[in-house]
Amino acid sequence: MLFVTVYATQFLVTASLGVVFATLADLQDRYGLSHLELGVIAAAGFVAGLFSQLLLSPLVDRGRHRVVAWASVLAAVGASFGFVFASAAWSLTLSRAMAGVGFGLFSLVARKALIGRDISGSGAKVGGLLSCGVAGFVTGPAIGAALSGISFEAPFLLTGASMAVLGPIAAMLISNSPISAVPVDYSHLGNLLRRPRVQAAICVHMGVWGLVGIFDATVDRYLTDVGLSSAELAIGLLFIGIPLIALPPYTGALAERLGGGRVAVPALLLFVPAVVLYGWIGGLASFIAIGIAEAITESYSVMGAQVLVLEATGAEHAAMGGGVLEAIGLAVAGTAALAGPPLYGWAGPRWLFGGWGVACLALAGTASLRLRAVKVPPKAMVFTHST
Repeated sequence: MLFVTVYATQFLVTASLGVVFATLADLQDRYGLSHLELGVIAAAGFVAGLFSQLLLSPLVDRGRHRVVAWASVLAAVGASFGFVFASAAWSLTLSRAMAGVGFGLFSLVARKALIGRDISGSGAKVGGLLSCGVAGFVTGPAIGAALSGISFEAPFLLTGASMAVLGPIAAMLISNSPISAVPVDYSHLGNLLRRPRVQAAICVHMGVWGLVGIFDATVDRYLTDVGLSSAELAIGLLFIGIPLIALPPYTGALAERLGGGRVAVPALLLFVPAVVLYGWIGGLASFIAIGIAEAITESYSVMGAQVLVLEATGAEHAAMGGGVLEAIGLAVAGTAALAGPPLYGWAGPRWLFGGWGVACLALAGTASLRLRAVKVPPKAMVFTHST
């Protein structure tokens, strides 16, 4: 019951984000927003998710997951209904920020509940959570396209109402789930960030989430300029999402078996060509082909990074470890989302995506160097070890 409800709620939370993603160009045209205002709205969700995860992840590891679970559901529901009434840059930014809080906190507390008291099998469990999240995100634009004929607000009403029904059930199940709770505070963050495995995971996550930020803030505008409709964007995202829906449970299990570093770093290197090619999209077919290649390598990169952190933290500090990883990823995504639209308008897509491809190459090299400093086996789970 816990797994089914949590996975379904994760689907709805990210579906609401997908609806927003696919309507960014419409929001810009509907309310006369500048490229900078569009970037601020896109970045707000990432920044809000960053701070909420950093501030509240220690509470989850201390066993206060009930509060965080309910806060995540309330924020996600409020965000969807917020877009129904928002009509100015500030209210759109606020709604987007609430969506970021809902997504960030629910992912954090759901991951902790699914892992429970033992990290055995956690790669597949966390991979399943990612799969449902991606399924929701790529379904969101289809929901938006299907209901846009009724009204602009209809998709947000549907996702908000659905989360208002299922979210409280998920929050109750998470609140009652057994977790590994230990005394932890913010002083542990420094110790965590000094660990080579965590540093390598952060490098990989930065590469992936930087693309997520650029993609989230610019691709709707980019593909509109290329000549694709909102329906074609939704179709493309559905195809691109297939690897990220199907692969993470298996890539997570593979990373757990081989070691996170042996999966994450090679995958990030293979991620680079797809990032660069995003700048050369000429139509729907090329968008789908490039996107599928990127999604396959992303599924290996993300799950390798997640397992790297779990190797270092164990179940006891899984929330803080995952929270730090996600928070830094969100920080990079937020910065990229803020800078993406102005850079797209100034330099064009080829320089924008090509530049991030070079950054990913540098991050893969840095991650490889940090893994050489690892001195204990992957399964060592004592928090005080420098893993």
